[in-house]
Amino acid sequence: MLVTRGIVWMISNLVGNRIRELRARRNITQQQLADTANIPRATLATIEKDESNPSLAAVYKIAVALNCTIDDLLEKQHDRVEMIRDADMGRVESGDGNYRATTVSPMTNPAYSQQIFTLKAKSTYVGKPHPPGSEEYLHILNGSLTLEVAGQHIPLSKGDSAHFKGNIGHSYHNTGKNTVQGIVTIIAFSESG
Repeated sequence: MLVTRGIVWMISNLVGNRIRELRARRNITQQQLADTANIPRATLATIEKDESNPSLAAVYKIAVALNCTIDDLLEKQHDRVEMIRDADMGRVESGDGNYRATTVSPMTNPAYSQQIFTLKAKSTYVGKPHPPGSEEYLHILNGSLTLEVAGQHIPLSKGDSAHFKGNIGHSYHNTGKNTVQGIVTIIAFSESG
């Protein structure tokens, strides 16, 4: 059982304005940009009107098509800072208390999640498979553990990272005498873009 608490956050509505502005500067139509980004024109139109909370995958495709960064689409002024107070960060804990994680990314961004976690000695955490198309990145900050993905066992120590498809069954095994600390990042690419 996992217990979660947190805040609501959405991709800034500046993204639609920035896409329109950059598209106008490059003198390209919505259809041309949609074709280059490989997304439906209707999706692009909805994003430009700020009528949706676009997926990270769609924003990434548009940024690549416009030859800019995602940050360029999210913020016109780079001195703006979004902050999440410690009390508002999401917390998850396994039922046995051996696995604890703090969500350091915005809580309700469906396309991106990042957590710092600890896994106590002599314990296992069974990860929840994520939707098809998602990717998971694991980085070990302190200690060592064994990552099991679809029956394959991968030993990871301090400084090591692993990347795998998030919809595959996976678990973390700490067979050592010390608590492991790591970062897990989940990116959920929407198959519809």
